[in-house]
Amino acid sequence: MSLIADVEELASQLPALISAHKADLASKQKTMTELQNAGITYAAEHWRDGKYLYLIHPSRDGQRERKYVGADPVKQAEAQASIRRAGEYDELSREAVKIEAKLRQTGDRLRDAVAFLTGKRAW
Repeated sequence: MSLIADVEELASQLPALISAHKADLASKQKTMTELQNAGITYAAEHWRDGKYLYLIHPSRDGQRERKYVGADPVKQAEAQASIRRAGEYDELSREAVKIEAKLRQTGDRLRDAVAFLTGKRAW
């Protein structure tokens, strides 16, 4: 393959790759919004006597909030689901940050390539 054909082939792959990452990022952000709307809780479960659920929230200003959920299985399931959603949200957030970093680096490299090809940047 010639030098020019090789460069053109690489450049032709960019729109599809960028679109795929854009769609993946949008999907993750949409799911994150849905999780937030459903309710997320950052807390650890604490069981008393094996049937009473308390939620122990992270400490703030040296204080740790405890929330009594009780023995109602429906309320317990809702609280546990909210904690699970928080974990899912955090995982999606980490993945979204990685995609954004990848796109940021891609933009930087494309700017460098354009500057190099136009002669506006000394190498």
